[in-house]
This record gives sequence, C-alpha cells and structure tokens, in this order.
Amino acid sequence: MTTFDSTKRSLPELLKDITTGKTQLPDFQRGWVWDDDHVQSLLVSIARSFPVGAVMLMETGGEVRFETRPVEGIDPDSVTKEAVCLVFEKVNTGGVQLSVFELITASYAAEGYNLRDDWFGSDIRDVPSRKARFEEHELLRDVQSTDLLQAITLLQTRERKLEDLKAGKMGKQVRPVSAKRASVLDLPLDAYRRWADVVEKGFVEAAYFLKGECFFSRRELPYATQLVPLAGVMTLLGNRWREPRIHTKLSRWFWSGVLGELYGGSVDTRIALDLEELMDWLNDGTELPRTVIDASFDPTRLESLRSRNSAAYKGINVLILRKGAEDFFWKGNIQALDQQGVELDIHHIFPRTWCEAQSIPPRVYDSIINKTPISARTNRMIGGDAPSVYLARLQDHKQVQLDDAAMNTLLEGHRIPAATLRADDFDAFYQQRKHRLRTGELLATTFHFTSHPSRLCY
Repeated sequence: MTTFDSTKRSLPELLKDITTGKTQLPDFQRGWVWDDDHVQSLLVSIARSFPVGAVMLMETGGEVRFETRPVEGIDPDSVTKEAVCLVFEKVNTGGVQLSVFELITASYAAEGYNLRDDWFGSDIRDVPSRKARFEEHELLRDVQSTDLLQAITLLQTRERKLEDLKAGKMGKQVRPVSAKRASVLDLPLDAYRRWADVVEKGFVEAAYFLKGECFFSRRELPYATQLVPLAGVMTLLGNRWREPRIHTKLSRWFWSGVLGELYGGSVDTRIALDLEELMDWLNDGTELPRTVIDASFDPTRLESLRSRNSAAYKGINVLILRKGAEDFFWKGNIQALDQQGVELDIHHIFPRTWCEAQSIPPRVYDSIINKTPISARTNRMIGGDAPSVYLARLQDHKQVQLDDAAMNTLLEGHRIPAATLRADDFDAFYQQRKHRLRTGELLATTFHFTSHPSRLCY
C-alpha cells in the first residue's frame, strides 16, 4: 500500500469539505500570509482554467495525532512522523518560503508539542504567550521566535560539544557549536523544553545590560543579531555579568561588535565563535574573542557615517547621549526627554541651508560630525541660520535666558567645540569635533588610533 496518492478533485468538492469541517488545518500550519495580489492572481487563474498547483491533504491518524476532527474509516497506522515532516517541508517551500520557526513547529507538532502556542499563546488552551512576555521589555519587542531558537541551539550545541570533549573525542569527532539554520532545524524538542525558559531570562538580562550601556529604545540598538550571543552568554553567566571584571570585558566585546560593524550580513559563524570565545575569556581565559580582535575603527569613518541606520552611527550617537547630553531649549537630557515622549531627532549643527550657501558639499555636512540629537522644537528655532545667529536666539528666548557659559556647557555635553561654532568656522569646528568624537572615552579605550588629520577640500 502506497503512503501517498495523487488524485483530482473538483473545486466545489474541496470548498464543501472546508465549509463542513471535513477538511481542516493542522495546528502547526502557519497563519495567513498571502496579500490581496496573490489572492486576485489565484482567482484569475481559476477563472481562466490555468493550472494552479496542488493542494496537499493529509489523512488523520497514524503515529501523529493532531488537534483536528478525524476522518472515519482511516487506518490509524498509515501515517508516520517522518513522512509528515518531510512532505510538509518539501511541499510548502514554494510560494512564500517557510521560516525556521514554521518548519520546527511542524516537526514538534508531530511529537505532540504546539510551538505556536508556546510563542503566540492560546486563549482556547490557556497557554501564556512567550512573545508577549518579551514585548513587556522595550528593548526586546522585536525579538523573533527564530532568535530564541537560535540562542537555544547555541547552548544545546555547546553542551553537546563539551560532552564530546569529556568523552575523549578529538578532531572531527567533536561536534561544533553552531547557530546555522541546519543546526536550528535539528534542535530536539527536549532541548527546547529544557532551555526555553532560562534562555528567555537570558534575553531579559541582556536587556538590563543594554540599559546599563544607555540603550533605552529598540530603534537605538545597532544590531538585532548581536542580541542572540549576548542572551546566550547571559544565560550561562546568570548574575555574574554584574561583577565589575566580567562587565568590563562584556562591554568591550559588545562595543567592539558595534563600532567595528561586525554584526551585519551573515553572522552565524561569528555568533557561534563569540559564544565560545567570550565565555572562555570571561572565565579568566587569556585569548581575546574574535570580535574584539577583528574590531577596528578608522577615524576617517566618522566622515562617511551619514546613515542613521548604520550600527556605528547608532553607537556613536548613544555614546554622546550616555554622557548626559542635554537639549538646547528644553530642560533635561536627551534620553530622559525621549522617554517622556518629547519629539526628538538627529539634526545638523551647522544647518544644511547655511552649508549649501557656503558651497559645503553634502558628503561633508551630512556626516555624523555635523549632527547631534536635539528636540524638534530646538531644530525649528535653529532654522537655516548661522550658529552665531541661532545660538543668540536660543539664549535670549524669554523661556531660556542662558548666558554664554551656560550654553557652552550644553554644547560641550554634545562634544561640540563652542568657540569655533560661535565663530561660524565650519572647517575648524569639523576637525575639532571629529577629534573629540574619536578620542571619547569608549572609542579611545576600545580602539588604538593612528593620528592622521584630514584636510577638508570642497
């Protein structure tokens, strides 16, 4: 008897079975993903009698038990778990590609575990949502199910490697620590159940660490990918990450990844290496993690940082904010105002209109050297005027009333050289602020620079 059968059924018959409940979706099937264009194209194809592909139907029963109404008269031993998982992956890889989470959901469903309920929750089955718990933390609101699975896979494969070494295995006999897709798809259900709750706590500890580094909103985070190894390390460390010596090393590793721009693109290999090497280093090892070794920051990179979406741009902006940079108009530091809902953004210090009038090219005036976070109210008061003009206007405002010394203190909090700004000397300001940014506390201690000042040429 063959396990699979290919047959033709009419569309009205299929629709009737769906409406009567004879044909249902298994719990592991993902939710609706088609947009209106996909639906419209399907209807047009049906109306014109074009081929529209196949519909896979699985009879209930056998080794696998899904939460769906059984069909009468079916041999309960006719379907195996392996067949379910293989066919589900092969058939569903057309169209909108399945995610790792969706494939593992199908695999775990064949073992009687509902991964969708664990992540999204279920009111019907009274299962709390893990995703909702992540969203209680601002910095974890965009954590995906695949991030959790990848972090668990890191720890499960690390545990497996340690067991191989303990058993005396050598060379290729030792299975590696891995965060690759194939390894995540091989994650056993028992490993997921054992690690899921503690890794969730690891992500929460990672959020606490990031707050300590002065990241308070999700949009400020340079790399979502760096959260995975960070959460894995936090899971293994527990409260030890708060120890000064360990915290210093952890901070150096984190900022090396950010300012060295090492966590963009495909980073599965780096994630696995960092978990191993960082843990060894934190546990009194002498070898630096690869990310710390690979990190470099050319001072001229400051001149080309123009996109606020780049990791280094976000990182440097937070380094400015963590020193308590305050707004030029509203009373309060920028991060406190941000948490209060005050409209903020990163704006030009020498306004664009003024720079263009001086024939300064966008590649120069749009760099991070000429930008700083301020409120929308301050930016409107700055307008397109020269600094000497808008500073006087800000200081003389009846609700501000600051003398030069007080305003200079605010400027210095943004690493802005007050004298050259007041003199409207863009070239001197540019060189001085670049020097101040690259010699800031964290940049100076994380990287070693060679001094080679550049000359502005328009």
